[in-house]
Amino acid sequence: MSTVSEEQKLDAVHRLGVMSERHPELKRRVADARLELAAVILAMDAVDKRIQAGEKIHSLQEQAAVEQAKNAHAQALADLLRGEH
Repeated sequence: MSTVSEEQKLDAVHRLGVMSERHPELKRRVADARLELAAVILAMDAVDKRIQAGEKIHSLQEQAAVEQAKNAHAQALADLLRGEH
């Protein structure tokens, strides 16, 4: 359950729109980080399928990559919201 109010969400939408216009390079960083996150999630899912199929492997590297990509995406988003380069 989210502790964020609808008003806070609307404020975030507005801020994202404004800051995306003011800082297109930061907006691009968010998009790149999101794409990286999607790619590592897919890679982790592929390894998990191989594990479910019986391969004796683990997905620790993929899990770590997802955590790093999540952190990078969160930082890029925070930088955009704050207008920080």
